[in-house]
Amino acid sequence: MFIAIEGIDGTGKSTQAARLAAYLRADGSREVVLTKEPGGWDGGTVLRELVLGGKLVHPWSEGYLFMLDRAEHVSRIIEPAVREGKIVVCERYHASTLAYQVWGRGLPIEPFDSLFKFSDFPVPDLTILLDMEPEAALARVRSRGEEDAFESEGSAFMTRIRTGYLEQMKRAAAFWTCISAEASPDVVFENIVSEIKNRGII
Repeated sequence: MFIAIEGIDGTGKSTQAARLAAYLRADGSREVVLTKEPGGWDGGTVLRELVLGGKLVHPWSEGYLFMLDRAEHVSRIIEPAVREGKIVVCERYHASTLAYQVWGRGLPIEPFDSLFKFSDFPVPDLTILLDMEPEAALARVRSRGEEDAFESEGSAFMTRIRTGYLEQMKRAAAFWTCISAEASPDVVFENIVSEIKNRGII
C-alpha cells in the first residue's frame, strides 16, 4: 500500500504524514514506512538542498533533480517496502513535481509523464490532497520563519500550483481524495482517518 500526501506549502503535510504513519503503526498488522520527497533516501539531502536553495539557473534543473531524486527514492525505499507488504506514507511525490514544474513554472507536462512511465515508477494507491487558500497557507509558512525557494515565490505562484493539484485530481479521481486543511490539525487528521477507513485501507 502506497499513500502520498500532497498540497501547497503550509497545508500541514509533514504533520499529517507523521500522524498517519503513527496511526497505521498502532494498528500493528503491517509495518509502516514514513518518507518524503525530495531527499527521502541516503544521499538525497544533497539534492534536496540544491532544489530548495533557490540558486539553480536553468529552467529544467529543478525538474531534472526531482526526477533523479525520485528514481533513487523509488528504487531504495518505496518499491522494496511495497514488495515486502509494508505501508508507505510519502510526503510529496510525482504530483508535486507536476504541480510545481508544470503549473507553477510553466514547463510542458509531456516529458514528465513520459519519464514517469518510462521509469516504471509506482502510482500511489491513494493521494491525499490537503487543500487550502494560498494566502492562508503562506501565512502559516511565514509564521515559521525563513522561506525556501518555492515558498518565497508568493501567492500567485502558489495559486497556480493549487490549480495544478486540482487538475491532476480530475485526471485520476478514483485514486485521489481532497481534504480541507483550513480546519485544526486534529480535525484534518480525523477526516484523513475517516477517508482511509471508507476506502478499506485499514
